[in-house]
Amino acid sequence: MFRLILIRHIIMQMRSRSFIILTLFILSVSLFFLIAPGGRPGFADTVKKPIEKNRFVPANLLEWGATGPEYAVLVDKSMQKVMLYQKDDLFSPEKIYDCSTGENDGPKSKRNDRKTPEGIYFFTNSYTERFLAPIYGSLALPINYPNVVDKKAGRGGYGIWFHGTNKPLKPRDTNGCIVLDNGDIEDLASRVRLFDTPVIISPSIEMVEPAEVRKEAVELKEIIENWRRAWQEKDIEEYMSFYNRRFTSGQKGWKEWKEYKTRLAKQYKRINVEIEDLSVLSNEETVLAIFTQTYRTPGFESLGRKRLYFTKNSDQWRIIGEDFRPEKKGRIPLKKPTLFSMKDIEDFIDSWKGAWQGKDLEEYISFYAKGFRSRGMDLEAWREHRHRLNEKYLSLEIGISDLKIKRISDRSCKVSFLQDYRADGYEDLGIKEMILVKKGKDWKIKSETWTPVKKNSRH
Repeated sequence: MFRLILIRHIIMQMRSRSFIILTLFILSVSLFFLIAPGGRPGFADTVKKPIEKNRFVPANLLEWGATGPEYAVLVDKSMQKVMLYQKDDLFSPEKIYDCSTGENDGPKSKRNDRKTPEGIYFFTNSYTERFLAPIYGSLALPINYPNVVDKKAGRGGYGIWFHGTNKPLKPRDTNGCIVLDNGDIEDLASRVRLFDTPVIISPSIEMVEPAEVRKEAVELKEIIENWRRAWQEKDIEEYMSFYNRRFTSGQKGWKEWKEYKTRLAKQYKRINVEIEDLSVLSNEETVLAIFTQTYRTPGFESLGRKRLYFTKNSDQWRIIGEDFRPEKKGRIPLKKPTLFSMKDIEDFIDSWKGAWQGKDLEEYISFYAKGFRSRGMDLEAWREHRHRLNEKYLSLEIGISDLKIKRISDRSCKVSFLQDYRADGYEDLGIKEMILVKKGKDWKIKSETWTPVKKNSRH
C-alpha cells in the first residue's frame, strides 16, 4: 500500500514540474515576440500604420500655423523611433518608423563622438541613390546641424543625415545619423518639404494633456506679441529686453543689433510689423517660433519667413538667434549702385573653376584671400596641397551644378554647389560651400568646405 502511495506522489510531482516547465516556455516565447516583433531583436512595438488614438499629444508641438508645413518629424532616441505627425491630428502619429541613432547616448557635441544631435532642425537637401555611396542606402536627407543653438552651446561636428541602409537595421548603430530602412526613408521623404518640415530630435518624446500644451503656447505667443509691439513702437530698450546677451544674427552681436535697430528707429517715422501663420515648437530648453513676417516703413517693404530661437535665461525665454528668408522685397532706389552682383559671383566661380581645371596654380591661388583657411590649412599650405595634386594627375575635369548664392552683405556672400571632380580615372561628388569677401574691386575666397555625397575623398 505504501509503495502505491509513493508511486502516485512521484507521478503527481512529475506532472506538476512538466506543467511549470511548459508554462515558462510559453511565457518566454510570448515575451520574445512582444519585445522583437517580426523576428527583429531590439526593436519594441514596431508600428507601420496609425496607432489607436489617445488623449495625449506631444509636448513639442505647441502651435501649428494654418498654412504651415503639413507634417512634423519627431525622433525618440530612447525608443529608436521616427514619428510622423500630421497637423490635423496630434493625438496619434500617422506613421512610426524603426530607426537607428548614434552608438553613444547624449546630444552630439563634437566630431566623431558617435552621438546623434538633440534639437529642432530642418531638412536642407535630398540625395538619391545615384549620388550616394552604398552605406547611405537609397536616399539621404541632410539636416541643418549645427543650428544657431548648437553653435552657441559650443557643439561641433557636421554631416548629420537621415538616410537609408542596405544592411539589416540595428538599434544605436550609427556614427550620429538617423538611419531607416530604405522603404521607410523613401516614404518619409515623400511627405516632407525641404527647409519647411520641422525635425525634432529628443532623448524621449514627452506626451502631455492638450491643456498643458495650450497653456505653454499662450505664454510664448504673448512674449512674441510683446516683442513685435516693442519693435513696431520703436521702443528699443523694451525690444532688446527680449534678446539674450549672447544673441547673434549674421555678423551682429547683441550690441551691434541694438545699434542697428536704434538707427532704423530714428531713420523711419513709422514701422509696421505684422505676424501671420505662427508655429511654435519646443525641445528641452529650446523654443523655435516660425512665422510669416511683413515689415513696412516709408520707402521699404519686405515679406518672408522668420525664425526666432529662444533659450531659457534664468526663468525667462530670451531670443538667442534669428534668421529671415525673404519672399518679396522692395525699396526706394539707392543713391549709389549696389556693390553686390549675382552675375559677378557666377563669373567668379566660372573663372575659378577654369583655373583649377587648367592646372594654372598661380591663377588658381589668386582667387583666394590671404587669410584663407580650409581643412586646417592656410593659404600657403593650400598652395602646396594643390601643387602636389597637379603633379599627381595629368588631367582634371570639374563639373558644377545647382549653384546657390546667398548674399550676406554688399561685400560678402555664401556660395554652395554640387561639385563633380574627375581626375585620371578617379572621381568623387560632393557639396562645396564657400564664403566670398570683396577685397577692393575683386572677390576672394575666405573659406571653403566640401562634404562628400558619393564616397570619401581627399582631393
